[in-house]
Amino acid sequence: TTEQLYVMQSNGGIGRLSTVVPITTVLSGPCAGAQAGMQVGQAAGFANVVSLDMGGTSTDIALGQDGRVLETTTGRVGDWELAVPMLTINTIGAGGGTIARVDGGGGMRVGPESAGADPGPACYEKGGTEPTVTDATLVLGFLDPGRKLGGRVALNRQAAERAIAAVGDELGLDVLQTAEGIVRITNAKMEEGIRAVSTEVGYDLRDFALVAFGGAGPLHAAEIAREVGVPRIVIPTAPGLFSAIGTMLGEARHDLVQTK
Repeated sequence: TTEQLYVMQSNGGIGRLSTVVPITTVLSGPCAGAQAGMQVGQAAGFANVVSLDMGGTSTDIALGQDGRVLETTTGRVGDWELAVPMLTINTIGAGGGTIARVDGGGGMRVGPESAGADPGPACYEKGGTEPTVTDATLVLGFLDPGRKLGGRVALNRQAAERAIAAVGDELGLDVLQTAEGIVRITNAKMEEGIRAVSTEVGYDLRDFALVAFGGAGPLHAAEIAREVGVPRIVIPTAPGLFSAIGTMLGEARHDLVQTK
């Protein structure tokens, strides 16, 4: 019955499906991941954590201090401000499926458009022809073409190279240079997103550990940590399952908000 079903909420806690108001589940998936990242950081001995959750279309960043993910009493979705208690999540348009192309000024642009899961990156060979961040990481050797992604999806390096070469030809770059440029631009976006919730509001990242998860987070963690000045990285087991894990570990919580 619905009385026995619980869902994750924006505040990082779970609530009964029969009593939860839909608006309180905004960004609940990223919040669940951030909670799991905080708990893994604590288990590794770090009370201060930056969680980096990079999936297929976006990256969600959160800051945890003294064992708790930072919270806010209001949030914003597009032009709408919401008076809903939620974890402080900074979402960046950078994921494994984010598409790279040449913009009108002749420079490389990465995102915010995404190939998604269908058709997905060119290397999936499901009909996608535009180069993505996943294609770039495959070409650079961060992904092993001899192993299936998630144990199911075969990766075709030649297809990735063809897609990236099409952009590189417009820029006068070879395939490896273009792939490196795609990854550098993507990392720069995530680095900016981390600084926005940390150093720009007074936190010293030297006191934090970076917990990287999501399908693509661990691939980019080392370079990002180096650039923003985080001295420690935690790569958990099964990083692609963290939102589910965070939901399973969530504690019951119900918040009430009253306007003044």
